[in-house]
Amino acid sequence: MGINFGKYDIPPTLQRLMDLQNDLGDPEQFYLGLNFYLSLENFRYFNTPSDVVVFGNIGVDGIHYGFLTDFGSVSDLEIAPIVCICPMDFERPARIVAKNLAEFLRVNLADSALFYNEFNSEKDYLTAKEKWAAEAANSPYQPSEDEKLVREKAKNFFMENIQIPNIDHPYRYIQKVEQERQRKVSIKTQDGLGVTAPLLPGEKHIPFPIQKDIDPDLELLKDYLYSAPVPSRLALFRDIQLNYVLEDNPELFKLVIDSMINIGLIDEANRLTDDI
Repeated sequence: MGINFGKYDIPPTLQRLMDLQNDLGDPEQFYLGLNFYLSLENFRYFNTPSDVVVFGNIGVDGIHYGFLTDFGSVSDLEIAPIVCICPMDFERPARIVAKNLAEFLRVNLADSALFYNEFNSEKDYLTAKEKWAAEAANSPYQPSEDEKLVREKAKNFFMENIQIPNIDHPYRYIQKVEQERQRKVSIKTQDGLGVTAPLLPGEKHIPFPIQKDIDPDLELLKDYLYSAPVPSRLALFRDIQLNYVLEDNPELFKLVIDSMINIGLIDEANRLTDDI
């Protein structure tokens, strides 16, 4: 867990999830109860943001969940926003889906499909949910009594051990979380996450052009990464990870790592290095 968590301690709510898995005695049992596996090591893809601490995955298409630390500025993972990373979505792999882990768990209990599917409206989502429920009811596979017991045990565990708020309209909740995030963003990025670090008085953001299939001028990029305002550099790190597989470009990779270390992003550099 060291490289993945970096400077952060395991937050209390996540520790309780770990306790639940120990109580159930099997990761598969945990998955039955919560619809995801715990992943506390450096479970990452090339487009997993470097400032994400991963805690879970769903076991399909590499989809995973993590705490967004906003480049280490979050004081405690217990209050960090939660992102869902769909690495096969090359346009926007990471999306914020909850304000914190407790609220993520509430939505996850019944509406986890909202995390990794897109719907044009709440009506479309509710229609899809009804369709899935009908298909499940008519499926030859039905949950066994043991599986039902595991799910009930997980639900009871939450009620007894974790303060989970009520969320009456999950679709609207996620939309609101996204809107609140955008209000906090100081610089927009191509992946939609943005950067929350503020520009200092007198600083101006001038974006560095990054495009897929076009190699950046490394000398110009180096000058930018050692002279632009720090929030601009953070935004560029996001754009680079979205557009390039760093392991395929050793010179670009080294430049990114060195410039991260130069501004104290040791955890972020370690996660990328361990990934590659």
